[in-house]
Amino acid sequence: MHGWTEGSGVQLADALGWFPTAAAFVITDIARDGMLGGPDLVGLAEAGRSTSIPVIASGGVSSLADLRALQSVPGVDGVITGKALYEGRFTVAEALAVLAR
Repeated sequence: MHGWTEGSGVQLADALGWFPTAAAFVITDIARDGMLGGPDLVGLAEAGRSTSIPVIASGGVSSLADLRALQSVPGVDGVITGKALYEGRFTVAEALAVLAR
């Protein structure tokens, strides 16, 4: 009802456990989304440790270096890169080349 304007009081690790048959979890740090300040590597690592289900990182990606950093986060199996692509910070081909390594 209040979207992202009010906290739910639910911890992410608890919420991940509510959906044991999910194919993946898209985890968006709303404070970083669209800000190009880098992803929440610590929070994403915590989420990755909390579930065996693949995590898709969203929010804050600004550079190819951010993509490289996400590759080292256990449990993160994908990334959403909206604004960085839109602003031409890197191309899809460059991102795929980094992620293929």
